[in-house]
Amino acid sequence: MNKKSKITLFALTILTILMLVAIVISASPNGSFEGLYKFFGTPVALVQNGVKKAASAVSGWFKYMFSYGKVNAEIEELREKNAQIPILEDEKERLILENSELRRILGFEDYSDDYSLVPAQIIAEDVTDWFNTFTIDRGTADGVTRGSTVISPDGLVGIVTEAGFTSSKFVTIVDEDNSFMCRISRSNELVRVRGVSQENLVYELRIDRLSASTGIVVGDNIVTADSGGVFPSGIMVGTVKEVTVDRETGVVTAMVEPAVDLTLLSKVFVMLRNNEPAETPAQQQ
Repeated sequence: MNKKSKITLFALTILTILMLVAIVISASPNGSFEGLYKFFGTPVALVQNGVKKAASAVSGWFKYMFSYGKVNAEIEELREKNAQIPILEDEKERLILENSELRRILGFEDYSDDYSLVPAQIIAEDVTDWFNTFTIDRGTADGVTRGSTVISPDGLVGIVTEAGFTSSKFVTIVDEDNSFMCRISRSNELVRVRGVSQENLVYELRIDRLSASTGIVVGDNIVTADSGGVFPSGIMVGTVKEVTVDRETGVVTAMVEPAVDLTLLSKVFVMLRNNEPAETPAQQQ
């Protein structure tokens, strides 16, 4: 080591010792070394302040980053909620339409307090020349039993023939095997109505065994009668669209257009008799 390097090392050593002494003296600045304290304490204080400011800046940066992340999360949450608004609006519209349908049926419920209505969605169908069967998403778990009446806001649809736990099947009133008693709304005359399924899939009902004195005319409304206990009375069945008279026998036959368009059927209501005991598994077989 050359002479110049030795002198430099010695000077740095002395300066280091003096700085340490100044730091110790700074603990009691009012002592006898007050001048020395002031001389060395000022740069030390500047260094301390610089470190403090740097630490404060770093702390502020971390706080900003954490705060930014929190704000970002809140913004994302708001975006998700905003995305749900159209879905909620669609649900609101659906409920409004459903309530509108129910209001259309309220006139029926006014004079049939013995029944409650369960909305059901059609999930399968078998509509052919011989079968007019639909499957709905309601079953015995919802109170549906064999023999339950199925209606729509427009009128009578059919009757439940099979009731499972979560789904059921019903046959429409136009099925050829169906016959039930009705009344001519205008005259209250009792008539028998049969299902008619034609090859061209035009679904109709027929009123037969009418006498020539029967005052049935085109445009008469046909409603269910309480005779036989198959359906509750007063439900709209259809409108007479044609009346024919057999010249030889004098027998009058009337064709009825169902009130419900079965080709557009997607939702129905099952009528449940209030306080009716549930059907047992043995009864379902």
